[in-house]
Amino acid sequence: MSVTVDWNELEVGDEIEEYVRTTDLSHWNRYAAINDEFIPIHMDPADAQAVGQPDVFGMGNLRLAYLHNVLYDWLDGRGSIAELSCQFRGFNFKGDRLVAKGKVTATEERDGAKLIDLEIGVLNQHDENTTPGTAALLLFDSDKGHTLPAPPAMPPPDRHEPGVYLDAQTLDWLGRATDPVVALPVGANDIRRWAISTYYPAPPPMEFYDEKLAQKGPWGGLVAPPDFNPFAWMLDLPNSEPWLRGMGTEPGTRVLNGGQRSRYFAPIRPSDVISSSASLANAYEREGKLGTMLFLVNETRWTNQRGELVRIGNRTTIYY
Repeated sequence: MSVTVDWNELEVGDEIEEYVRTTDLSHWNRYAAINDEFIPIHMDPADAQAVGQPDVFGMGNLRLAYLHNVLYDWLDGRGSIAELSCQFRGFNFKGDRLVAKGKVTATEERDGAKLIDLEIGVLNQHDENTTPGTAALLLFDSDKGHTLPAPPAMPPPDRHEPGVYLDAQTLDWLGRATDPVVALPVGANDIRRWAISTYYPAPPPMEFYDEKLAQKGPWGGLVAPPDFNPFAWMLDLPNSEPWLRGMGTEPGTRVLNGGQRSRYFAPIRPSDVISSSASLANAYEREGKLGTMLFLVNETRWTNQRGELVRIGNRTTIYY
């Protein structure tokens, strides 16, 4: 049975209301249009078959958006998503019925902040959890939004020996930060289109659309959904992660999104200019069902023009 957010009544095992979508190309095209993900494996059956799949499949990032949406809807303005981590363990093919859901695993007060930990996931019609993960939600103690303090810098990464696909050039990037990449100013309509796309075919929460309504919310104005990407659709976007190898069909160049972790701080507002700096946090190989697999783990830090920390993101890219 689903429950509402009530700190005094929440119990471990409580389940939140589900978020359900049956997806196909209409969902994927809308998402590609806002996140610049018109990637052949998501659009052309021949390209999907070239990497060993029976047909085109949906973006992992759209399932990630569904997880953000189910948590956002449950909070209903009474808190924010402080952290979300997930892995992509299955594909989303046309016609799949996806159910984003969550279950409370713990509640705690940390440095005066009320936090709710959840186990989350996106299950398909076969009851397979294609996107298992965890989340931490921060409850507001008033009608004003606030965030957790910024964490310390990333510790030095482990080093590994070169392997089948892991080479010395990649290892040289460990721990080195790239030059900052600066996004175009965020537009109010960028925020609206993002919410419309990820909530399709239902309308989005109107505080992502109506500026007067948003002014009454905890942030005092229009803010972007937490998973919003201000770096989409930049013609001159430099290679912000030079250790990556693109996408190909030969062994060692086939690529999968292995999962990601995001920690959220200051919200993104219209006119914000976001800067991002990335570093290679870890690089290693493992043997799996697909043979030798190379895992590259990045860390990116986003800040706004006021110097506020916006997001810390870690993503695992797998080459096989």
